[in-house]
Amino acid sequence: MTGDRLTGSEKRALLLWVMAGILGALFAHKYFFRAFPEASVNFQVSRQEALVRAEKFVTGLGENVNGYRSAIAFNVDDNAKTYLERELGLQEANRLMSSELNIWFWDVRFFKPLQQEEFRVHVSPAGKIVSYEHTIEESRAGASFDRASAQNAAQNYLSASIGLDLKGWDLLPEEANSNKRPNRLDWAFTWEKHGFRAKDAPYRLQVTLQGDRIGGSEEFLHVPQAWERGYQRLRSGNDTLAFVFTIPYLLLLGTAVWLAIQLTKRGETRWGAAIKLGALAAVMLFLQSLNDWPLWGVGYDTKDPYSSFILLEIGRALLLAAATALTITLVLPAAEPLYRKSQPGQLRLGELFTRRGLRSKEFFSASVVGLCLAAAHIGFIVAFYIFATNHGAWAPEELNYSDSVNTAFPWISGVAIGLLASMNEEFTFRLFAIPFFMRFTKSRWVAVIVPAFLWSFLHSNYPQEPAYIRGIEIGIIARRLRNRRGSSQSRGADTGSSGDERARGPGFGGEIKRVQRAGTADHWLSWSLPAGRRRTRVAAEAASHW
Repeated sequence: MTGDRLTGSEKRALLLWVMAGILGALFAHKYFFRAFPEASVNFQVSRQEALVRAEKFVTGLGENVNGYRSAIAFNVDDNAKTYLERELGLQEANRLMSSELNIWFWDVRFFKPLQQEEFRVHVSPAGKIVSYEHTIEESRAGASFDRASAQNAAQNYLSASIGLDLKGWDLLPEEANSNKRPNRLDWAFTWEKHGFRAKDAPYRLQVTLQGDRIGGSEEFLHVPQAWERGYQRLRSGNDTLAFVFTIPYLLLLGTAVWLAIQLTKRGETRWGAAIKLGALAAVMLFLQSLNDWPLWGVGYDTKDPYSSFILLEIGRALLLAAATALTITLVLPAAEPLYRKSQPGQLRLGELFTRRGLRSKEFFSASVVGLCLAAAHIGFIVAFYIFATNHGAWAPEELNYSDSVNTAFPWISGVAIGLLASMNEEFTFRLFAIPFFMRFTKSRWVAVIVPAFLWSFLHSNYPQEPAYIRGIEIGIIARRLRNRRGSSQSRGADTGSSGDERARGPGFGGEIKRVQRAGTADHWLSWSLPAGRRRTRVAAEAASHW
């Protein structure tokens, strides 16, 4: 390192951080699946094999899918999964979902643009056909079977095409119903799995006929409507809490933009780096959206021209990328001057990745502490959820699979999400918010803890319950770090980014120097806000949903 060496006390401090990181990683390795059980999904057929089986099944019914486009994605019956996990517990739910019930499936779709007729087939990870849907026009001509003939046709389909033995299923006569169409009579029949109940939910099988043709079949867990309504009320609390904390987040962005304009007028800002970083994030997010091209067809509405649909998806991707880039580009010009004035002895942000910056004691210390704190934080989160689960908290099972692995460039998703988290969130809620709060409160406690908790409660619409658990989980770490400088977090390693951000440590780095409360705070920030326009309520985390 050039011109600056670690002192003995700094080496001892770094050693303590390394030990904390090792302990956290070891604890997480041993107890991770106790805190976060992972769904047992045995993939016996690949994505391509599921597509072949679906096409073979549809052809076997006498249908022709030549000339049809296809799209496939992996999906789950979220309603049934959540019911099983909350009512039976994660262990029993996992056992049922991996053996008796078909909750996971490959969703295969065959369609033609501007044509209503299409086919949809669900193939289980084991390769079994668990759902089939044939969409046709209501006016299409067909037979008008009586009930007995229609029921016999449905039973023949189940035994011949699905390979199901109806001895283990009970017909529900009261669920049989007919539906008169202009030129045919449709029927629906329902069976219930004999002797099975997941608490109050039976497992059912339904077959529909469109005249004399099979219109569809489906296996499903019949979740009680009362439970569904109760869970919707529960989730509304999560959504409301997240919405409430969106308001101070918008105030924070507005304040940063306003301040950037004021500092620009005074010649204290540099926009070059902000524009470049924003452009980098925008490009990666746009590429991530384009990389998901094979999945777009799953949600395509065949009423629209396919070319219009593709252009609309590209336009949405561009708008999302541009909007995200703005939240980075407009915040950094205000954040960087505040950081420089609050930490005058530290490297400038633009010098961190220069040769001098990479060889500096500050960069080395920040990197070591950031990496070790991420590892220690993983251990903390595991311990937190083990404790919380034993006291009534709930988190869903995770599925160790993503459709992104079947894209042309699966690594793009991880890079794009990592960049978004490390720039959008860290610039806004650390690099800007901490020195901003310090300016008004003169309190390190407030400057670190308030942005952390505001940021964390913006995660309240995550699936964990109760609604406030994510806020406590993420925000509580600030109490343990109240004496460390928050703004250096943007330089620390944001190594733990993931879909639900569970593994991310705050990334505080380096040995932190105290800021003098009286003179220095006023010295490093010479600007002042006009009376009546001072905004001291700022907020939560950048809403990045991957």
